Amino acid sequence: MKINRDHIVGLVCIAVAAAVLLVTPSFPAGTDESKYTGPAFFPNVLAVLYLLLGICELILGFALPLKERNGKHGETTKGKSKIDEKSLKTTLLYVVLLVGFVVFFDILGFIVTSLAFLFLLMVLLGVPPFKSLLFSLLFVAVIYLLFGKLFTIGLPAGILGFLEL
Repeated sequence: MKINRDHIVGLVCIAVAAAVLLVTPSFPAGTDESKYTGPAFFPNVLAVLYLLLGICELILGFALPLKERNGKHGETTKGKSKIDEKSLKTTLLYVVLLVGFVVFFDILGFIVTSLAFLFLLMVLLGVPPFKSLLFSLLFVAVIYLLFGKLFTIGLPAGILGFLEL
């Protein structure tokens, strides 16, 4: 059996997840009533997800040879990807959106910046505007309620700070 890039990516993901899981027990305990939501909580959650994704990547590497997957995810020619002008333009616009998200995150706040970023990104990728707006609103609301309210993590309020959400 030949080692392919899926095996390498899977092993790197597993190694990074293992390193995080080995380091986080040394983090201090949480300051609230719950013992679970201290400084190690999110790194542990992400490490477990990374571990699971690494295992999936390994399984994928063994189950489907690279040749079979190339036709499904993008045509290749002699090992080189064909990059058309539309794909390049979409990628550049994505990078501009991402930079804008980072620049305006503290100024405009989590809610406004995330709504704008998700909406514009989905429209850029061809999702109809109405569906993009609905999904953006739902996603931002769920993330805000989960992290801002349930886990009590401070998210930048930005221009909506006067609402004290």
